[in-house]
Amino acid sequence: MKSLSPRLQALGLPLVLWAGLVAYDLLTRLAAQLMPLPTEGGLTLAVQLSQGFLAATLMAAVSSYPLARLYGRRAVVVALLMAVPVLYLALPGLTAPGQAPLAIFLSVWKLLAFVALLVGGTWIAARRRSAA
Repeated sequence: MKSLSPRLQALGLPLVLWAGLVAYDLLTRLAAQLMPLPTEGGLTLAVQLSQGFLAATLMAAVSSYPLARLYGRRAVVVALLMAVPVLYLALPGLTAPGQAPLAIFLSVWKLLAFVALLVGGTWIAARRRSAA
């Protein structure tokens, strides 16, 4: 099956971007429920790093193939565009005065994992789809 026409792709882009933002928020909450923070002990940092990676992995797993199917070769660009609202909403928390360095590190880790896995997964899905 071919991807959508360029006109339909452009018209559906705002919906795809909004759906990506909502999906990432929901998957971040799901990752926090699946991997709750320990009440005591030294594993808090490891769990927080794992939560960010799990949310990014779930987002890539849920959206990479549909993006490749809908947008074909342009799917990687759409995946990058999906990251823009997430980055925009996370930016005030990163630049807030008095923010702890560890909190900044965790936020940057989550964002980098999100962008890398979403774009990378979409690139792989688009290549596999075009090769078939």
